[in-house]
Amino acid sequence: MTSIHKPVLLEKTLKYLINTKVGVYVDCTLGTGGHFKAIAKSLKPNAVLVGIDADYSAINYCKKNIQIQQKSIFVNSNFANLMRICYRIGYTRVNGIFMDLGLSSFALDNPNRGFSFSHNGPLDMRFSPETTESAETFVNSASVSTLKRIFKEYGEEKHSNLIAKAIDKERKIQQIKTTRQLANIITNTISSPFPVKILSRIFQAIRIHVNNEIESLKKALSQSIEILDEDGRLVVISYHSIEDRIVKQFMKRESTNCICPPDFPICQCNHKAQLEILTKRPIIPSKEEINSNSRARGAKLRASKKIREDK
Repeated sequence: MTSIHKPVLLEKTLKYLINTKVGVYVDCTLGTGGHFKAIAKSLKPNAVLVGIDADYSAINYCKKNIQIQQKSIFVNSNFANLMRICYRIGYTRVNGIFMDLGLSSFALDNPNRGFSFSHNGPLDMRFSPETTESAETFVNSASVSTLKRIFKEYGEEKHSNLIAKAIDKERKIQQIKTTRQLANIITNTISSPFPVKILSRIFQAIRIHVNNEIESLKKALSQSIEILDEDGRLVVISYHSIEDRIVKQFMKRESTNCICPPDFPICQCNHKAQLEILTKRPIIPSKEEINSNSRARGAKLRASKKIREDK
């Protein structure tokens, strides 16, 4: 049975996201619908809510268990297709876009999905079964140099080389098929007083690679500008430095009129600011929230709004 994910930074999410109570709002990472339901409670009955998730089990759960006054539309797709989704359902402009980049309960709590090193299960890690490459395929077929690069780039793990070589040594003996096998390889290779941190970084790196998460995020952010109405809000909650850096750089770039190198005497890019940053620093959860909801740990919320094109 899936545990219900307690929404992170909920009060701040609503504060920065909602600028009109009768608009169209898109939750790009539906999960168990915690934020979705709270957004609905803050809106008038004639508002519209769109929930997107690459995981069909999340969509199916929300269709069965979420009842709101407003018109609700649930779409099983990756948020990299954000603009296409909105256009297809008839909305070329929306008033708010929300993204919670944390791993959903449907993925994390199900051992058969292979996302957690805390439970033994098949080494899968795919958000959608349509994704061709599973974690098992990647771990057993990628070159040592590729493994090292992914662990370093997406996990920021300093022992990437040692772990990649250990995986290569083991897979020559037997296929690595389960989360426990992989976790044992890592813990037997690296002696650390904090093995959970290393395991978290390696599993995170593999998951990000398998699901192409970084490119999907970049596409979703870029498309958000195209469909946000004037004064429309973009709110993103990230949980690790890689995602937060991407969100921060995106909002900074799109809130700047010129992005030419500083040594250019005259602007040649013709870039115009389309966003205004609402959070000068990322919003983080209080100690009380972290104590009551461990999944809030590491969360950072950034928000911005669409500005007039002639501003």
